[in-house]
Amino acid sequence: MTDPSATIRVLFVEGAFDEALQVRGYLEPLESLDITHSPDGDHAAALLRGEPWSLLITDLDLPGLDGFELCRIARSVDPKLPILALTGYTAVHFQEEAFRAGATELLSKPLQRDQLKAAVAGLVGTGEGPTRSAVLAVGGLVGDVEMGCGGTLRKHAVGGAEVVIAPLCRDEMDDAGRGLAGAGRAAEILGARSVIDEAALDDTERRMAVVERLLADLRPRIVFLPAMDDSHPARREAFRIVKAATGTVPSVLAYQTATSGLDFRPSRFEDVSEQIIDKMEALTAYMDAGANRLDLAPRMAQAYARYWGRLHRFAEVEPFEVIRG
Repeated sequence: MTDPSATIRVLFVEGAFDEALQVRGYLEPLESLDITHSPDGDHAAALLRGEPWSLLITDLDLPGLDGFELCRIARSVDPKLPILALTGYTAVHFQEEAFRAGATELLSKPLQRDQLKAAVAGLVGTGEGPTRSAVLAVGGLVGDVEMGCGGTLRKHAVGGAEVVIAPLCRDEMDDAGRGLAGAGRAAEILGARSVIDEAALDDTERRMAVVERLLADLRPRIVFLPAMDDSHPARREAFRIVKAATGTVPSVLAYQTATSGLDFRPSRFEDVSEQIIDKMEALTAYMDAGANRLDLAPRMAQAYARYWGRLHRFAEVEPFEVIRG
């Protein structure tokens, strides 16, 4: 007899009946799953609010409330509930929006049986709750990440992602290491964690090892790196190392620095109007630590954001080149 206490209650939300049957057929061989199917977002929201669940599996394109809103509702009801989102959309911004809404994992349609079973087993296979999605941002110099994509990182952190910032090279203009002193506080303001291996700042091979270790430990779904066309050797080095190591990362985006060249051609713009104050405060942490670099001036960050906003509804935005995704 099955132990009722070991039953894993799965709320599965899918508006297409044929796809719902297919997914149920894939999952029924998994032991201890008790699957409840809901055909629309409104019905699923009522179930989420009214009963305890072990796992939510939801399509993003639903009748009634869409899957993004359903993820947000699920997170408000149970912050630790594992959420597996399903989508037929391949655009990066759909995927990132799903994670910001609260999805723990995301699978693209058409679904593969083994892939789906592995994802579900991974999400409910332990009693430790869902693994947080991770975002890794690598800089050539300290402060590059906060200036280039600090607002976007803040959005990911607020959405529940684990955000890690890792500068790779020493700033030859900062012998006293004042920038390093401000890095921890700057990351904290953005809701991120700063990882600095001081021995790697002067050693290319060790830098490569640091990046490989972070990728292995975090398994990030998004990696940020300096733009390819950059005249500063440290930033070029960071691009080269990270680009070579991120072959399996779903989304790799390049941000602008003070030395990005004219060939920086962003095709992705992230509205950071609500995060610009946090970004400026993070950059102020470097100023407070004595890192007197013009390219880290908080007002410069706002000026960049407004400059690029002319291409994106005149908002305050951060521009990115899409390397992969």
